[in-house]
Amino acid sequence: MEFAFQLGERQQPRFDKLLPDVARQMVFNRDGTKLIAKGMGGTVVEWDIQSGQKREIGDIRANRWFAYATETDQLLVRKADDGITLLSLENNRETLLTHGQYESGSLSADGTLAVLSKGDNEVEIWQLAKQSRKAMKTLLTDLPVRNGLTLSNDGQFIAAAEGSYRDGEGHRTVIEIWNTIAERPIRVFNTGEILGVWNVLFSPDATMLAVDTQKNAQSGIRVWEIETGRKLLTKSGFEAYWTRALAFSPSGKYLVSGDEASHLRVWDIAKGESVIWETYPTGIQALAFSPNGKYLALALWDATIQVLYWRKNHER
Repeated sequence: MEFAFQLGERQQPRFDKLLPDVARQMVFNRDGTKLIAKGMGGTVVEWDIQSGQKREIGDIRANRWFAYATETDQLLVRKADDGITLLSLENNRETLLTHGQYESGSLSADGTLAVLSKGDNEVEIWQLAKQSRKAMKTLLTDLPVRNGLTLSNDGQFIAAAEGSYRDGEGHRTVIEIWNTIAERPIRVFNTGEILGVWNVLFSPDATMLAVDTQKNAQSGIRVWEIETGRKLLTKSGFEAYWTRALAFSPSGKYLVSGDEASHLRVWDIAKGESVIWETYPTGIQALAFSPNGKYLALALWDATIQVLYWRKNHER
């Protein structure tokens, strides 16, 4: 991979509490000309890839998370006042869906479905058609949805990363996979490790699920095949306490990981091995691929976003 350009000005990293401008989440728009990022401080900005200029998106102060619909250029955010808002980046029009302290949420690529959870044992499925934006179904999970929630791009599958802790029992964590039309999970993954927390994501074609893992103060990654439940990639014992960033390449052939120990690794899923391993000056907080496969963006703890050429050396 080759360096393309940098977004943002380098700041002195903090390790007790990350800088407000460090990107917690990032996503490219459909044609790869914009990069939308939510900082640790809650500010959501849009970077213009060609000019390197950024704009703050309205008065959005996202609390913990946002979700993005690539095909409709819309954001779903929990604002500082706990309003769950759908925002069009084309015209800055906001639509309030509901209020509540939802801990996680996700959107389908076409913006017609959303999933929300308050961190309890429920996942709400919302229909976002203009005629009737409403909660149409609630799924009941085995454990509280505390470690992550995501919806596949096509809106077919939901992954709920669940966890609990009790004295004498320790951590219990599972991931339930639901079909959005089913009444019970179609697959349950339970490995004895903490699953999710930072990353729970489907591959672009929704055939695979990737998560970060943690056990005994060491992180790892897992990739499963949804249809069969087969493990495709299992790695543990990383130096870093958390693997904070994961991203599937647009083809789904590769998974890229970034961690607190500053390591960027590219994993060939079919081979089950790392094919690139690079170390950066500071921790990696978020990763994003442009949909056309041209760029891979890395958000570092020094508040910069390093953009690399990807397609040139990999998926042509």
